[in-house]
Amino acid sequence: MADDVQDGGLQHPLRLWSGWVIGPAAWALHLLGSYLLVPKACEAETVWLLHAVTLVTLMLGLAGVVVAWRQWTRAGRRWPGSGDDGTSNIRFMAVMGLLISALSSLLIVAEGVPSFFLSPCL
Repeated sequence: MADDVQDGGLQHPLRLWSGWVIGPAAWALHLLGSYLLVPKACEAETVWLLHAVTLVTLMLGLAGVVVAWRQWTRAGRRWPGSGDDGTSNIRFMAVMGLLISALSSLLIVAEGVPSFFLSPCL
């Protein structure tokens, strides 16, 4: 399994880092996009713009979760440890990417919830 994991194209560094980067980037886009669109949402007296930003960035954050999950599955779906099989670093990168992207997706949801209850004109 270790040779298959290391020799296959699945462990390309870009794929391993994508779980670390996609989720936080989606969260940052949500934060920035929400702040920039609040004046427009207030002028239009609608919150659909804010909901759209939340939905799009949540999908992007969940894409990071999916990419990291696939990498972890291909590496054997075991918790990273101090094994000698050469996949410990790969599992660590995949699991941490999964956790970081999941946390970022949770933050996007937490930031999107107030737009259901509060007016953007406050």
